[in-house]
Amino acid sequence: MADYDVIVVGGGPAGASAALALAENALKVALIDRARPTPLEQDHPLDARVVAISPGSMAFLDTIHATERLKHERLAAYQNMRVCAGGQQLDFVATEHGLDQLGWIVEIANLNDSIWHAAERCRGLSLIAPAEVEAFDLRPESVTLTLADGRRVSSSILIGADSARSRVREAAGIDVRVVDYNQRAIVTHLKTTQPNTGLAWQRFTDQGPLALLPLPDGANSLVWSVPFDLAEELMTLEDTAFIKQLEAAASGHPFGAFTDLTQRHAIPLIRRQSDRLHQGRIALLGDAARSVHPLAGQGMNLGLADAAVLTECLNGWDAGQAPQTRLARYARRRLSDGGLIANGIHIINESHALGSVMRNAGIGAAFRLLRSSRLAREPFVRRACGLDVLEQTRKTA
Repeated sequence: MADYDVIVVGGGPAGASAALALAENALKVALIDRARPTPLEQDHPLDARVVAISPGSMAFLDTIHATERLKHERLAAYQNMRVCAGGQQLDFVATEHGLDQLGWIVEIANLNDSIWHAAERCRGLSLIAPAEVEAFDLRPESVTLTLADGRRVSSSILIGADSARSRVREAAGIDVRVVDYNQRAIVTHLKTTQPNTGLAWQRFTDQGPLALLPLPDGANSLVWSVPFDLAEELMTLEDTAFIKQLEAAASGHPFGAFTDLTQRHAIPLIRRQSDRLHQGRIALLGDAARSVHPLAGQGMNLGLADAAVLTECLNGWDAGQAPQTRLARYARRRLSDGGLIANGIHIINESHALGSVMRNAGIGAAFRLLRSSRLAREPFVRRACGLDVLEQTRKTA
């Protein structure tokens, strides 16, 4: 008999929330990770690693009690989004779509701290961390993992949520397609003379997308995607010279002059898409399933949607039943939904290859259509805000 119904490998927000949700659905679950998150200190400076969380994702986290320890003074809501390209702009307003917010900007550390806090208090969820998986024994009837300390744990289902370089995916023999964008995302926090009170602002430049996202102190989180060589050059500049380059790229933003900035980081941008999300008793979610360009802020939301849909597909399942049909259903849904978003992001990012004239003409036509009708904007808002996930969590709550 297996030790657990489900083992989740990978304790980032997607994996930890999946483990917590499945355990709250009366399954016996183990979560394995190399380390437990370090508790987030209240006076710690805001981390440069922030993510956008949609209303649908936040609703899912609420249903599994994973938001109770979120430090709300360390996150920022945004009610408006403005996208600029080719001399035109497109605005999205939360209230026009029946929402209070379009999303929140949250530190990954804050998010993970809150999810693990709930996980530690969940009966039916065993936290095996710190621990390292040394070997996988994948059989038709069960899955057994050997840990570095010699322990062996088994389950009916194995979930891989162990990063873009997933060992679970490799053990399952699932291939992954990789596209190196030859870009880096430069991230930092910026002060401006006019505080950002709730606007997610993005501009498509000839070099790549540039986003200014609200932070709780009125500052902005910068995510600036540029070609590799330019990123190398920008990272060597002194702050004053860097700000001058940034002001030219972000012309038209509504926050006044850039002043102070924190340490800069340059993150390589690589797209990965697993060929399948399911093999036998194994399923993939989060970055193990796919990783996307940050231009639409959808990476974390895709992983949390994976966790929500997996929980729904396993609702009512018990370990005496073969899980393959349910896992296949999960894989079909998330390969379709996640692939649609990932491919759309990829096409938008690669549109610079068309040249500025053709790209701006295409964007101009799209903006005119979307500006003309709230109904035309609705599908974009539903996807970006995770409203399909929000409706499903309400049905299964």
